[in-house]
Amino acid sequence: MDPDLVSAGDGLPLTSGNTAKPVHEAWLGKDAGLTAREAEVVTLIARGLTNEEIAQEAHISINTLKTYIRSAYRKMGVERRSQAVRWGIEHGAD
Repeated sequence: MDPDLVSAGDGLPLTSGNTAKPVHEAWLGKDAGLTAREAEVVTLIARGLTNEEIAQEAHISINTLKTYIRSAYRKMGVERRSQAVRWGIEHGAD
């Protein structure tokens, strides 16, 4: 991994199944201020995964996941999971 990306705060790889996407790509919600990890979480929410499944997929604790969710919801201007799913779909979550 490029150390310049890590120091810039963009060094978290996105997970899509078993394939990591390069961190220099544009990601869902980047223009809304979402970090790469928040975008990953929103994408997995939009796919219908539970918090437990997302935490396992992203290799993070459930409490860390909840922090990412709260931060992403604030940036997206949503309050509920159903709103986050809609926002994610409307903004290109695959």
